[in-house]
Amino acid sequence: MTNHVHLALETGPVPLSRIVLALHGSYAQGFNQRHHRVGHLFQGRYKAFLVQKTPYLLALIRYIHGNPVKAGIVRDPWLYPWSSDRFYRREHPPDWLDTRGLLELLGADPGRAARRYRAWMGRSETEPYEDLKLVAHIVKGDQSFAGAVFKGARESERRRTWSIEQIALAAANKAGIGIEELRNRSLSSDRAHVRGVVGHLAWKHSRISLTKVAEFFRRDGSILVRDVHRLEGELRRRAALRKELAEILEELDST
Repeated sequence: MTNHVHLALETGPVPLSRIVLALHGSYAQGFNQRHHRVGHLFQGRYKAFLVQKTPYLLALIRYIHGNPVKAGIVRDPWLYPWSSDRFYRREHPPDWLDTRGLLELLGADPGRAARRYRAWMGRSETEPYEDLKLVAHIVKGDQSFAGAVFKGARESERRRTWSIEQIALAAANKAGIGIEELRNRSLSSDRAHVRGVVGHLAWKHSRISLTKVAEFFRRDGSILVRDVHRLEGELRRRAALRKELAEILEELDST
């Protein structure tokens, strides 16, 4: 929109916090360079809701694609250049956009599903997305879905309650590096590796965002994301690295 962005994202191995961190970091830096500007591109903290796929996803997409029309920017949703609406109306979207997740809810055949999408967007709303019940301020879905979400969160919370400081100390001890060494401006690959280890463990086991880890190390968030991505790519190939992380976890469990 003119002063904000709506995104409907299906998260996978990469958590939402890391996606937003990259948006605030590397994307914003590239945008500023192209447009010869400085400072923050996005202001304030983002708002996020966990949305049950059926039937609430359809209502969410209708809300997002209908926003430019409601705001009086365009007459029809497919005319707005920054919307994905027009791609859902075609059988063959561009390579960078996967429309299957939504269209499969409207039918197995892509062509028929696209026609149903066009018809569905043209109908009047029976239950607008804004009116859907919000559970505990974060979940759009029925009670059973919300209950499963909260149960999983509680189990994860019981499993690991380590702080950034605890994780950083364990990783630093394993590497023979002091905490303050990790927080200085050195470009050492050894220190970058340890910071990547801390970021990975902090998110995976304590659900601490990479934004907070970057702040702890006084680093740029996009650089920490790069370090974590590199580490996670190596994890699949290097048994020694997996052993290193297991030993750090063992030390944390003993504290």
